Amino acid sequence: MTSPTSHMEARTTLALSFLGLLLGIFISAGVLAGDEQGRVNLLFLLLLFAFLPLLSLLLSLVLLLIKQNGLTALLVNLPLWPKEFLQAQVSIGLGRRRRSWLFFQSQVLSLAFAAGSIIVFIALLLGTDVNFVWRSTLLEATDLLPILQLISTPWAFWNAAQPSLELLQQSQNSRITGSASAYSENWWQFVLAAQLTYNLIPRAVLLVLARWHYSKKPKLSSMLERDERTVKKRHHADPETLAGVAYTIGHAYQLLDWSNAPEHCQHFISQSFGQPIERCPLTANSDLSSLEGSVELLSHVVVVKSWEPPLGELKDVLSRLESIESPVQKFILPLDWDETSIKPASTIHLQEWQRFAASLDTSHGSSLSTTKAQWKILQPGEHP
Repeated sequence: MTSPTSHMEARTTLALSFLGLLLGIFISAGVLAGDEQGRVNLLFLLLLFAFLPLLSLLLSLVLLLIKQNGLTALLVNLPLWPKEFLQAQVSIGLGRRRRSWLFFQSQVLSLAFAAGSIIVFIALLLGTDVNFVWRSTLLEATDLLPILQLISTPWAFWNAAQPSLELLQQSQNSRITGSASAYSENWWQFVLAAQLTYNLIPRAVLLVLARWHYSKKPKLSSMLERDERTVKKRHHADPETLAGVAYTIGHAYQLLDWSNAPEHCQHFISQSFGQPIERCPLTANSDLSSLEGSVELLSHVVVVKSWEPPLGELKDVLSRLESIESPVQKFILPLDWDETSIKPASTIHLQEWQRFAASLDTSHGSSLSTTKAQWKILQPGEHP
């Protein structure tokens, strides 16, 4: 059965495809509309169908190599998307897998844009009498020819799509009286070849490679499912040693930061579980009385470094929380992160924190209590 995350990924791909197609159609229609005589500026076409696609292609590769997000990352994080989509793409976007997913979606967007441009171009060729002209204050036909010959090098085998000095001179449009151009329609093969070479074909190849690379990345949901199966087996063998694992918070919550988490980690927590009503650093000397009775239906979420073993000092601090009004829910959130991304906590580390959380309930004699909230381990992602 398809998971909600997979379904949301498909919906994202479809939405970006539709967006790219519309952008390609409207922008290309504006450039290819021409004037009242059906003349289309050849230099504008080269800018749209050759130079900009090539620049965009190089930029996306550079951003991928330096591990930075591009335009697609901004699009998929816009608040215009449904809440379910934002939560799903956050669970997708952990570390390297996020970059792979965003790179794949950027190729979807770019390929759809290229398809929209070609659709408009072919439609105009079939339905109108398109003539191509060029005009420049500084360039002459002899100056422009080497540039066009360089651009057309990849399709040197296609003779009809090669530029020539005669074709340039024929289609040069001048404002000087008596030197009007012949409005050549023979440029269409050159323009089509440029679209295919610098836009459609490379984007299609990158789309296939990006999809293959993305599918190789271990899915977070699969890792969580594997971890949860391991936890369940262990809990079945010894039900009193491991605390439960939760994936959502049903109430407003205070974020108690024991780990001094960086900004990108706090942003990830807000995207995964919603904005906390308050963020408080948690130390051995914290004044816990300020946490009492802030709001009704309050939950406490304690952020810890998953790779660090639970300390007795933390246990003492959490024990002091029991002296104030008990929250509706109590969570320990072990996270694993580096300088730029969040990674799934390992099974071994999760089990260690589950034993620690279970020991908190046992030490207070509340493991069987129905009136007092028990400590649980909180993790991002979908419940298997």
